[in-house]
Amino acid sequence: MPAAPASPYEARRLAAVQKLRLLGTPAEERFDKITRLARHMFEVPMACLDIVGEKLAWLKSVQGFDGIEGLRKDSYCHYTVLDDGVCLVQDARTDTRVFDSVLADYWVFYAGAPLHFEGERVGVLCIGDSNPRDFDAEKMSSLIDLASLAERELQLAALSEAQVALAASHEELEMKARIDVLTHLWNRGAILEIANAECAAAQTDKPMAALMLDIDHFKTINDTHGHPAGDEVLRVVASRLRAAIRKSDAVGRYGGEEFLIILPDADLTAAADISERIRQEVASSPISFGELTIPVTCSIGYSIVQNTVQDAISSLIGRADSALYRAKSSGRNRVEVGAASCDEDVIADAVGV
Repeated sequence: MPAAPASPYEARRLAAVQKLRLLGTPAEERFDKITRLARHMFEVPMACLDIVGEKLAWLKSVQGFDGIEGLRKDSYCHYTVLDDGVCLVQDARTDTRVFDSVLADYWVFYAGAPLHFEGERVGVLCIGDSNPRDFDAEKMSSLIDLASLAERELQLAALSEAQVALAASHEELEMKARIDVLTHLWNRGAILEIANAECAAAQTDKPMAALMLDIDHFKTINDTHGHPAGDEVLRVVASRLRAAIRKSDAVGRYGGEEFLIILPDADLTAAADISERIRQEVASSPISFGELTIPVTCSIGYSIVQNTVQDAISSLIGRADSALYRAKSSGRNRVEVGAASCDEDVIADAVGV
């Protein structure tokens, strides 16, 4: 693929990308809403929002295909950030800019509008199809309008400082090691690092909560419908979790069908409300996969740490996990709160409380 011309303002652009602090961070519902809308508006199978770094195109939100990042030199967004117009590729197989790209046989049609932050082109909102398409001036204008909505979200700080700090602590090409590729959430190691940072802050400042969530009867889903269906359930549940949590909350795939959700500045009342909202969101509608319609519910256990309790994250998660066990053993599709200490949880389980 021919190299795109170098921008004389690249250093300034990259400084804005770093200031934006979204490289290496997981998907967020505020951007997912926009890519879902783009996919629907233009009736295309694929849409995404990229943050364009020095070497990577970081897929902050993705609809219709898998992936969290690609090499910038192989991506069409390499061209899109060069000017303020829509970058249009109607047939990648014959377009001299991208015909030999690794994407050319898959992402045949492409239309991308640059996203600005502090006057610099830091990313791209784009749509795609595996077939050639026409794209007239009216549609280009609509894509630019939609990109302006995404730009408003770029101005709003959303992730907690602990999440931003974790992403900033890694080199650009190492960032994908912190994200679960299937769900686009933090992976186990990353969510535990965030949990430790938030727990340390909670011990001296504000309360926080930890939620352990398990998809009910997930093994049965895999055994009955196959692992591809199970993967789709995990992807959709992850999307519903993003929709149900607050902007500052962190959610990660803890392992298999288990998720750990960290709620900074959340007391028992807030944790109970958010837990119930998550439970309802997960069960809100069956998940479609091909000809299948799969009903899905979840069980949740939660616990809190406050500045009056010198608490380790392992103890906090342990109490939430014990509460999750009670929720599952009590019929599933429910929320349970953890006791004040792990010992009390163990006693309560032993006596059947």
